[in-house]
Amino acid sequence: MNRRAAALCALAVLAAPRVVRAQVPMRERLTRLVAAYPDHLAGIDDDTLIWTDGTRMPTGADHPARPFDIMLKDATIADQLRQDYSSGRPDGPPPRDHSPGRLRHTALFVKMYGDCRRAAAAGRHRFVTWMPRTRPQDLPVTAVNDVAGRLDRVIGGLEGLPDRFRAYLVPSAGTFNCRTVADTGLLSMHAFAAAIDLNVQHSDYWRWARSRGDIPYRNRIPYEIVEVFEAEKFIWGGKWYHYDTMHFEYRPELFG
Repeated sequence: MNRRAAALCALAVLAAPRVVRAQVPMRERLTRLVAAYPDHLAGIDDDTLIWTDGTRMPTGADHPARPFDIMLKDATIADQLRQDYSSGRPDGPPPRDHSPGRLRHTALFVKMYGDCRRAAAAGRHRFVTWMPRTRPQDLPVTAVNDVAGRLDRVIGGLEGLPDRFRAYLVPSAGTFNCRTVADTGLLSMHAFAAAIDLNVQHSDYWRWARSRGDIPYRNRIPYEIVEVFEAEKFIWGGKWYHYDTMHFEYRPELFG
């Protein structure tokens, strides 16, 4: 190729439009939410989420996104859907404030799973034996949305991994815990018994970094473990800017 032809090719590349991933419309995200929880949600009526029992909840879809720190402590239903969770092996640290799953509309999950501050919620739990062939632990997990059954299938997949992965998995740091998240004061997904933490000794958590600027990303959990959880629609806290690499929670509405 002569110089003139090479220059023309270079100009063509520069002039070509960049491929930008299309933003998923909020209506489509809300439809995905309804499909993710068919036992509870019936549909969308304008800016309102309709439950199967007739309950109506405003989604906030007609309001624009707000700064992350504000949404974190006061998320609408639409806010919790604004950040997509991408399954598959990560290709680098998450961008600033990209923590899909940390934005939660508490009222939605309280209605769905029950309020742990009331005794009736415990009646929706059953015990799951974590890593029975490795180091058995009986852990309470919600039966709502078949989360307990899904975790049983995760356990089967994890038990099939090579022995070198065992140290990351046992002992589990727990499932059900009626507590709030430290930086929001809102109920954790552990309060709904829909989350599990792995061995804390091989995990990393953003609050341990004590950073005054950007949070330096850290992770030691092998992706082979994450892949097993993602197959059952559990998201991983290691894909958060505010990383919590021991943490997995059932959030099917965030998968595209």
